[in-house]
Amino acid sequence: MAQQALPYLADLGISHVYLSPCLQAVPGSPHGYDVTDPTRISEDLGGESAWGSFVECARSHELGILLDIVPNHMSASEHNPWWDHVLAHGPFSQYAGFFDFRNRPQQPFRVHLCSLARPYGAALEAGEIKIEVRQGHPRVRHLETTWPLGPASWGVLLSDGESDGKLPPASGPAAVNAPRDSDAEHCFREIERLQNIEEPGEKPRAEYARLAAQAEDILADAHRHGQLQRAVDRVQGDKKAIDDVLQRQFYLLHDWKLAGELTNYRRFFDVGSLCGIRTELPEVVAATHARVEEMIARGEIEGVRVDHPDGLREPLEYFKRLRNLLPRGRIYVEKILENDERLKEDWPIEGTVGYDFLAKVNRLWMDDQRIDVLTAAYSDFTGHSVNFAALVREKKRAIVESTFSADYEQLAEAALEIARSDRRTRDLSPSHLRESLARLIVALPVYRTYRTANTLHDDDRRILTESIQSARIGSSEIVGAVFDFLADLFTKSRLNGAEADFIAKWQQLTPAVMAKGVEDTTFYCFDRLVSCNEVGSQASLVGISADKFHEFCHYLSDCRPNNLLATSTHDNKRSEDVRSRISILSEIPERWAEALHQWSQLNAAAWQNRAPDRHAEYLLYQTLIGAWPIDRERCWQYMLKACREAKINTSWQEPNSSYEESLRNFCDGVFQMPEFIASLERFVDPLILPGRINSLAQTLIKMVAPGVPDFYQGSELWDLSLVDPDNRRPVDFGLRARLMRRALTLSAADLAPEWDSGLPKLWMTVRILALRHERADDFSDQSKYQPLVAQGSHLGRLLAFRRGENLIGVVPRFTMTLGGEWGDTRLPLPGGAWRNVFTEAVLQREVTPDALFNLFPVALLIRERT
Repeated sequence: MAQQALPYLADLGISHVYLSPCLQAVPGSPHGYDVTDPTRISEDLGGESAWGSFVECARSHELGILLDIVPNHMSASEHNPWWDHVLAHGPFSQYAGFFDFRNRPQQPFRVHLCSLARPYGAALEAGEIKIEVRQGHPRVRHLETTWPLGPASWGVLLSDGESDGKLPPASGPAAVNAPRDSDAEHCFREIERLQNIEEPGEKPRAEYARLAAQAEDILADAHRHGQLQRAVDRVQGDKKAIDDVLQRQFYLLHDWKLAGELTNYRRFFDVGSLCGIRTELPEVVAATHARVEEMIARGEIEGVRVDHPDGLREPLEYFKRLRNLLPRGRIYVEKILENDERLKEDWPIEGTVGYDFLAKVNRLWMDDQRIDVLTAAYSDFTGHSVNFAALVREKKRAIVESTFSADYEQLAEAALEIARSDRRTRDLSPSHLRESLARLIVALPVYRTYRTANTLHDDDRRILTESIQSARIGSSEIVGAVFDFLADLFTKSRLNGAEADFIAKWQQLTPAVMAKGVEDTTFYCFDRLVSCNEVGSQASLVGISADKFHEFCHYLSDCRPNNLLATSTHDNKRSEDVRSRISILSEIPERWAEALHQWSQLNAAAWQNRAPDRHAEYLLYQTLIGAWPIDRERCWQYMLKACREAKINTSWQEPNSSYEESLRNFCDGVFQMPEFIASLERFVDPLILPGRINSLAQTLIKMVAPGVPDFYQGSELWDLSLVDPDNRRPVDFGLRARLMRRALTLSAADLAPEWDSGLPKLWMTVRILALRHERADDFSDQSKYQPLVAQGSHLGRLLAFRRGENLIGVVPRFTMTLGGEWGDTRLPLPGGAWRNVFTEAVLQREVTPDALFNLFPVALLIRERT
């Protein structure tokens, strides 16, 4: 239970517990992002009583609560009563406007559900589609999924099939109160008539509500007297009858493989079981945030993490509403920023969840001076292109044309309608406009822009202009007028209704394309140095200069002093400690290249005479280096996911069983090669200590730099986790509590035998967190960030900075190749006496790295008070 960990977290020095979504989600949900009822606490988590107990326990330990909320989407499943109601009643449902359906104009309301395991006709013929009765209502079932049957089909279902579709008479004592057959037939006939109205107004809605209530009475009577069950039994196995029933629904069932082409509601990325909601509407915010608003009003939570704000139609307006709900609390957004991109200044929030910080601090441990050798090793071994930009364009284009083809086609149609509304652009080629729009989506270098009907920020104007120009290059077959039209449309000062709707939907699509095309595809294809391939990072960027890192910290200090600072998250491809070790390969690319070829020879037999997949093999060796020791099954599960995400030889949509069997055999075979395992361990052993030093260094920076340090569960010890679900394994908080009690009694000199347990990381963490409590003013918004510059032959391997007047952080870089030989390197200190928090040594004027790191490999200095 989470509550059991609270005493330990309080003792550790944590100020706030950071909860994943806790509102009612799909039963058994491992994450809570598939909310089904936003008005109550998840029963799986113990319900309202458990929430109340947790809040009280947190308060008793003086811990605040930061809650992850999901305003972008809800579960699109039978467990969500709002969704179920829309499927049953279509546009007549009071919840129809809550969900972001993308129905084409002048067409009846129909939701395309791509959930069948095979094509509809084949599933029907195979008898996989059945009708059942649940809680007095008929539902259609396919395997483990069910959907409601709406009132428009109840009449045909209840008919006896032998009397021209007339309903059988009611029977039993209640028959005198049952509606006459003609009344029932009229009711269902009228419902069918109303079902085909494109956009029902107030009068048809009222009429439908009256008829639906009457239909409920008819159905309830039929259920009480067994007629409903007999009707369902009668149609089982009758494929024509079942199809006739399903044709009367507000939804159509399809093969799951057609999701990209047919789905007509905004999904969370490509997940059909998650439907986007219209948070731009105040009534939707009120309904979906009711329980969260109660938490805020009762002082139960002090802040929120907003999941996937880029999916929202109007993020700024949503943040303003949220700020009104939480005027004094903290709001963090899961916003992924490109390398030099910054949050909008007018967003009334504290900052991001820390991916931007992670991307910068992660690169401090990569040596960009050896990038050519590393690139050559990758290219030579795999034969893959090293043109990352071209690979991104290729993968994004493939995603546009497959995963999001329906969204893309609808946007192209909307753009064409806008063009045809103006005599100057009426005759633009539809095929050229369609192609230019795809190229623009691919060319956009950021997740999205944020223009509205009347607002266009200068940075968005620049990005859009440059993206259109980039899309235009190499498009000689497209007439220039098409790109001129797009340039005018995207950058005009004011937009009419159709234009604003088009731009809004385009801006909601581009982050999904970027996430699936880059994060979830390219990051699994471009494996030169996989520690670069992290959410919020740029896989093509190896290393960062101290000046660039200092520049980013200056930005945090001046503009976002309460930004979260993350080094590991649930979204990570690899944990901070895995990345820290893999990054060392950038220091020793020759040794790495030599090991690659040696290992491929040692493991040649593991391919069992099949053609080797050098890309997968290259990834496997890096994975083993970063996560060693790792067991065979964990390794295989990661490799299977990684290769399916890469979509080179297999994928989630089209699993290649022959290839996957070959890969499984190779992974198993590698673990059964004693000579390889011995060679791997000889290679990894010298990397372990430098990797741990890197990890300590970035953890110290996270806790001292401007912002709020975020610790992902369990990462206060060494954590060699891979992508989810590997990084969501249970955490042994009991072990951590025992180690922390030991840590409180140890000095730096006592830590030498404790490195393998992870105690040094916990030992350092608890000391810095205690210092943040004791000297809160030194870590406040007023304590500005200032770089300190070392002197001597290895000055670039010493990163030092000052926080305010009384704190100095110093960490080493590239310790693998440095080998402890600092030569004449030294760090001038500001005036006064400075005490090393970890060693108690008092230093003045100028200090050498040997004096700083003689007992502990990183240093935090505090000015001695006079």
